[in-house]
Amino acid sequence: MLTLPVRILFTLRPKRLLSVLALASCCTTSAFAQVQGAGSTLARDLMAAWGSQYGASVGGVAYEAVGSSAGVSRATEQSVDFGVTDVAMTAVALKQAGLKQLPLAATAVVVLVNLPELAGKPLRLNADILADIYQGVITQWNHSQIAGSNPGVVLPARAIVPLWRSDGSGQSYVFSTYLSRGNAKWRRVVSSTSNLQLPAGKGVRGGQALVAAVKATAGSIGYETVGAARASGLQVAELLNASGKFIAPSSASVGDALAGARWTNDNNAADLDGSAGVGAYPMSTVTYALIPAVPKTGRKPANAFFAQALSAGDAAVQKAGFNVLPENGKTLAQAAAR
Repeated sequence: MLTLPVRILFTLRPKRLLSVLALASCCTTSAFAQVQGAGSTLARDLMAAWGSQYGASVGGVAYEAVGSSAGVSRATEQSVDFGVTDVAMTAVALKQAGLKQLPLAATAVVVLVNLPELAGKPLRLNADILADIYQGVITQWNHSQIAGSNPGVVLPARAIVPLWRSDGSGQSYVFSTYLSRGNAKWRRVVSSTSNLQLPAGKGVRGGQALVAAVKATAGSIGYETVGAARASGLQVAELLNASGKFIAPSSASVGDALAGARWTNDNNAADLDGSAGVGAYPMSTVTYALIPAVPKTGRKPANAFFAQALSAGDAAVQKAGFNVLPENGKTLAQAAAR
């Protein structure tokens, strides 16, 4: 039996080890007996769910959650059979890399806070506040800008500890894009990027490590997937969307963002454009698989796995905390998987 890379076991939370071991049991002694993927940490739970259900038909599926940037790199060099990214590649980049892009599902990146004094009361934040926090302008939780967005909430005179991903991360891209759309200085100085280097706070490598750091540090703020946030028990902020409404992340608010998405046929990507619907959560995002247009000799095509998962895997998508794509997105994905 082929032994899965050790890193896989440690990139999944302990409760997910059973799924990984189930995937390993599908494998044979051939080096490429199983379909191998790598990339987005955001998609970890979805890949585990789909892999355990539909992996057997392709000899098993092994997935390393190493970040979107690494997923793109490994897919491009074909050291894996597929990559997963939360940052859609352009049509030009896909052509140059010899890849096809498949939208898989949608979810939310959320802002996490460790502020015991709130005692569960809602906290409202916007792009201007977050940009100033992460650029070292706002340093205390009782700052007038934060108080202005939270009337009636008593905010503590506690120092803010901003935490951010230091590795190439799709979550960083979604977070920085929200700030770019809402804050001119951030747009000029930082812009939308998967690789943040910021003057305030501390960079943390990996989504699970960032959540753990927020949980361990009173006064801290960070960002991660909605699923990881729920599992952590940390408070999640409501964010101001493009319609001027403070919205909490939920399946319904991600669905509202998806409903207004514009899909582009040349790269099968969704432009959520700041999730402008009245009830839309503004850090909603779609995650994508990258598969080679022509697989390298000795590698296994992942097409059959994704075709089956996209056509029959809606229940697993929802169980993993994601939103199922609308029909137009699914149609694009299924066509690319052929």
